[in-house]
Amino acid sequence: MTNRSALARSALVAALGLQLMAFPLGAQEVGRRLSGLLLTEGSGAPVEGAHIRLVDPADSVRAEALSDAQGAFSLPMPPAGVYRLLVARIGYQSWASDTLHVDWAPESRSLRLDIPVEPIPLPELSVSEENVCPTTREQRERAFALYESVLPILATVSHTADLGSLRMQMVRPRKVYFRGGTYRFERDTTTVVVPKSLYNASPEHLVAHGYAGVVDTMTTFYAPDGDALAAPGFLATHCLRPVRSEEEATVGLGFEPKPGREVVDVAGVLWIDTVAGEPRELEFQYTSLRPFLRKHLEPTLRLWVEAHHGRVNFSAIQIRDESRFGGVLHFGRLAGDRWLIREWRIRRPALVYRGYFAAGSRGQVWPMARSLEFAGEVLALIPP
Repeated sequence: MTNRSALARSALVAALGLQLMAFPLGAQEVGRRLSGLLLTEGSGAPVEGAHIRLVDPADSVRAEALSDAQGAFSLPMPPAGVYRLLVARIGYQSWASDTLHVDWAPESRSLRLDIPVEPIPLPELSVSEENVCPTTREQRERAFALYESVLPILATVSHTADLGSLRMQMVRPRKVYFRGGTYRFERDTTTVVVPKSLYNASPEHLVAHGYAGVVDTMTTFYAPDGDALAAPGFLATHCLRPVRSEEEATVGLGFEPKPGREVVDVAGVLWIDTVAGEPRELEFQYTSLRPFLRKHLEPTLRLWVEAHHGRVNFSAIQIRDESRFGGVLHFGRLAGDRWLIREWRIRRPALVYRGYFAAGSRGQVWPMARSLEFAGEVLALIPP
């Protein structure tokens, strides 16, 4: 992989051969490609693992790829129109090209782009002894090596829209109400067609607000998907460590929030196939749940209980086993070097209660956190 310090001192040069040939409007030209090469200016060394995206004026991704060990990348030629190329690599500011016009010109043209790269300070990438994480220097070195080995895959698993839609089986809890206002949860299974397997908040949102929030009065919990893991913000807010596995040729990359995080966050292990250099699955648990439940879920529960039983005393929220709340993501390979989250399961908390209510006295309520399971599995890829 290209040396990080060399990248910080230089600029990337992309020599992009744009084949601007006539083809039917609204369809990608079969077999025609937009190819390029990412090299460091001066030395000409290839830049591996850069994430290249072709976006339209609405910033919708029309195609994307990773640069290989030689710095080369190749994208399907899009329909005639106006586009931009976005180039990103971990630890450096993203870059966007000027407008690219793909038109009906019969001749071929080439375009050379000088791409300045500005380093982003990533304190957690440092393996110096001055570190707030409870790990040794050797553990941090090993953990970062593991992280870099799977970073190119993580950066793309959440971006499959250019390959087509996904037919998925989704499982969600559904409330079934009974007389008197009581209810229970049942599993509701449906088959849907969606552009991506797991919807999530942006990495910037997760860093600033954590992995739980209230959106339009609805409580939502998020997962550490590929975008979240590959973002500089994740590294700035989490400690990494290597984790041993009982399985041969498998090692874990453990992560946990850095001390001082006061939002709902995640801790877990990314399991990696060390022979193939590929991520297999990610297990995680939510952390710092109690303050969030008390602030956002307890008031709603209190209103419901008091509407049915009058004024009551509320005890502290009981969480018997916080590790029950979290999830698992399974990664799978598509054609070529493309990957996706092929299956996922998330167990998020909801508040229920036990209560004691007697005529003429104030009732007592014991709120308890229970898990509700949401899941998804990719059944098929539907080409565009």
